[in-house]
Amino acid sequence: MGLCESHDEDGPLADVNFEGLRSSSEIAVRLRHVLSLAHRILNDDSLPMFDLIRVVRRVSRISKAMRMANPEVITEECLKDGCKPMTNAEEARQLASYVYHAQLVYETDTDVVRHSLTRCGMSLIQHNKEINTGRVANYLAIDPRQKVAVLSIKGTSTIEDALTDIIADTGPLHIPGRFLNAAFVAGSLRASAHGGFTLAAYGVLHQVEPLILHFLQPLGYQLILTGHSLGAGTACCLAKILHDRLFFSRPHLLRCFAYATPPCLDKEASLSMVPYTTSVVHHDDFVTRASLYNAKLMITGWKKAKDLMDEGEFEDLDKFSFMHDLQHRVILDAKDDLYVAGRVLYVYKLGYPRRHDPVKYKAVMKDGTMARLRCFSFSRSSLTDHSCCRYIDSLGKVAAQLTGLQPEDFKPWLEADETKLTEIGPKDAAICKQFCEDTPSLPTMLVKPHPVVSYPALPTLLTSKPAPWEQDTSKDW
Repeated sequence: MGLCESHDEDGPLADVNFEGLRSSSEIAVRLRHVLSLAHRILNDDSLPMFDLIRVVRRVSRISKAMRMANPEVITEECLKDGCKPMTNAEEARQLASYVYHAQLVYETDTDVVRHSLTRCGMSLIQHNKEINTGRVANYLAIDPRQKVAVLSIKGTSTIEDALTDIIADTGPLHIPGRFLNAAFVAGSLRASAHGGFTLAAYGVLHQVEPLILHFLQPLGYQLILTGHSLGAGTACCLAKILHDRLFFSRPHLLRCFAYATPPCLDKEASLSMVPYTTSVVHHDDFVTRASLYNAKLMITGWKKAKDLMDEGEFEDLDKFSFMHDLQHRVILDAKDDLYVAGRVLYVYKLGYPRRHDPVKYKAVMKDGTMARLRCFSFSRSSLTDHSCCRYIDSLGKVAAQLTGLQPEDFKPWLEADETKLTEIGPKDAAICKQFCEDTPSLPTMLVKPHPVVSYPALPTLLTSKPAPWEQDTSKDW
C-alpha cells in the first residue's frame, strides 16, 4: 500500500541512498515512518473481531453466489465502468510472450537463463543477481535480429524483497538534477511513487544505465521492460524515470509490460504512462489491490455493511451501486493515493469455477481508475491468482482466443530441440562479446544451420507500420 511522506528537505527521503538500504537501522526508520503514517490516515475505529468475521464471510458468500448465478456478472460491472473488450490480437500476443521473461528472471542460475534466451535467438548481456533491501535481481538481453532489448526484473522471492515491498511510504519519483536532458519536462518532478519500488528502480538504473546510453540508444534498440509483482512495480517506476529523462524525444523506443502490478504511482503519473505501459491484472489478485485507498475503502465499506446487515437491508442492496458510492466518498490526498500504472488489461474468470473445472477467461481494458481495482475483491483464489504461472495460463488462453493459435505457441524460446538453432553472425557476435557480462566465451551455438529456421521469436515491435499502441485503438477503449 502507498503512504505519503513529507517532501521537505529533512524528510526520510532526503538522505536515502538509492542503491539500497544497507543497515537495519535505516530499514527500521523507514518502517516506523510507514506505520505511523498508516495509523494517522487510517484513523477510523476498526470493527470488533466478531463483527469483522461476520461481515467478511457474508460479503464473500454473496459474491460467490452472484458469480455462480450469473457467470457474466463481472463483464456487466466492467461495461458499466467504461471498460472495453480486449480485441487487439497483436498486443495480446506480445503480452502472452513477454510474461515468460517475467518468469525466467526468477531463475538464479545464469547458465539456465542464458540457455533459454539463446533458444529464441537472444543474447544475455547482464544478469544482476544481487538482492538487498531496495535492490532486486534482473537481466538484460538483446535480440540483434529485431534490435529489441529486454530488461526483466525479478519479483518477491526473499525476505529482502518483502522488506522492499512493505517500505510503502510514498515520495518523489525523480531525483532533481540527475539524469536530466534538454527535453525533460519539469512537471514530471512532481510524480509520487511507492518508496520501495523507487529505491529498486534506481538500483536497476545504476546497473543498466551505461548500456542504455552507450549501446542501446546509439544502435536504435527498442527497450522492453517487464516484471511480475515487485518486479512489475519496479519496472513501471523505472519506465517512468527512463521515459522522462532518457526516452522523452523517442518514446517509441520504450515499452513496459508489467504483470500483477501493485499500485505504485500517483494518478497523474499512472495515466501519463498509458502510451507506453501495459499492466496486467489477473482476476482477484490481492496484490494488485494493495493500496492505502483500498484499505480505507475496505474499513469504511465493512462498517457500512454491518449497519445494513443489522437493519436487514443488505441482501436487497444493489452491490455495484453500493461500492460505486463508497468509491466516491473515500478521498485521500493525491500523493497518498497510488494507482496501477499505464493501460490496464484485466483478465478474469467467468463464473465461479470449482477446483477441477475448466476455466474460461475474458479480458477488458481501461486504465488504473478501473472500478474493479479500486476495491478489494475477496475469493478463495485471491492469493493464488497472484502467481506468475496463473498469468501465463490466462494470457495464453486470451491470446489464443484472439489469434487462433495454441497457448503454448506464445512461449518465446524453443524446447530442447537445439538442432533448430542457427549460428550467430560475426557482426552480432562482436557486439555481444563487447558487452556480455559473466560470459567466459560467447555462446555461438556451433551447430550446422537448419535449412528452415523456425524461431518462436518475440513479437515484432519495430516495423514499418505503426506499433499497436500507436495505432487508433478507439475500438479497444
